[in-house]
Amino acid sequence: MVTRRCSGRRSFLRSKNGTSITRLADRDGSTQPVAGRLGLCDANRMRRSLLPAFVLLFSACHGKPATDPKGSGAPHVVLAQVDDIVITDADLKELLARYANQPFVLARYSSIEKKKELLDSLVRYDVLAVEARKRGYERDPEVQRVAKDKMVKLFTQQEIVDKVKPADVPDADVDKYYKGHTTDYVRPETVRASQILVKERAKAVKILAEVKAAPKADMKAFRDLVTKYSEDADSKPRGGDLTQFDRATTQHPQAVVTAAFALKEVGDVSELVPTDKGFVVLKLTDKRPALSRSLEEAKPEIQRRLLDELRAKRKKEFVDEARKTIKVEIFEEQLAKLELAGTAAATGGPGATLPPGAQRPGVDAGGVLGNRP
Repeated sequence: MVTRRCSGRRSFLRSKNGTSITRLADRDGSTQPVAGRLGLCDANRMRRSLLPAFVLLFSACHGKPATDPKGSGAPHVVLAQVDDIVITDADLKELLARYANQPFVLARYSSIEKKKELLDSLVRYDVLAVEARKRGYERDPEVQRVAKDKMVKLFTQQEIVDKVKPADVPDADVDKYYKGHTTDYVRPETVRASQILVKERAKAVKILAEVKAAPKADMKAFRDLVTKYSEDADSKPRGGDLTQFDRATTQHPQAVVTAAFALKEVGDVSELVPTDKGFVVLKLTDKRPALSRSLEEAKPEIQRRLLDELRAKRKKEFVDEARKTIKVEIFEEQLAKLELAGTAAATGGPGATLPPGAQRPGVDAGGVLGNRP
């Protein structure tokens, strides 16, 4: 049997047969059984839908001490009970804690009428939770999926991430990283441009007119003209791209470099640039100012990067160690037969395109597996 403490006021025990006993914290920090099954950890989520509510039913515990936060050790006062869910003074206080810097909001709840109104909002929420549980919503696959995701995130945060602190990143490692990545912090002004190169001047003049006739921001139109006219075998397959370069580069003719740096804004087009290979028309695609950041200026950013790397390493080590005692089977034959491309996206399933910035449960930002080891 495993004990878990919830939000400093409620905890529960899950027995081997899957039932749970809600408990209240005693003065000395021990727990006393109340009855029934799972208690809610955060009644303040009453405005959310029933589905996420049940996710929180299973997993929104935060491990705070079950005593008065001021350290008095006083037991919580029971204000209401909904089936097996107990609502205490701590619930109401936590609900209003977010308005600690808004006295006018807190003042509204000084009367008994407002206190009843606040308590009733928690009661209504817990009534919905109990009724949903009776109807089996806790077994809904979506509830269980999101609950598992919440559980793994909470476990990862408390057992791995929080145990690797900024102090674990030595200054020597920060200094080493800075010296090994100086171009990230100290670099000259650079530009990026695309070109159309032809040998005959008359042809170049005609091309320049076509380039200038196209909208300044239309990079595709320029690439199309590169495909149509350019005679440079190296840059043509890249749409004329010359990649990023600074004033000291020797990769391109000096005349091209000078002309590229003379362009002021992205989308600007040069006049004809004569070179040994012919005549060039340039279009500016990027312009980056010089950068000069000292070690002290870059230190916070480097520390965060190294801390993330260290936490990822610890997470991998943790998972590798855990897999020694957890049975994991990979059915490669079935995996090889699985067709993923297009099917899920077409149905709006797990492979569907997400809005910018969205993140699918079990996958870290950037599409790297992380929350689901």
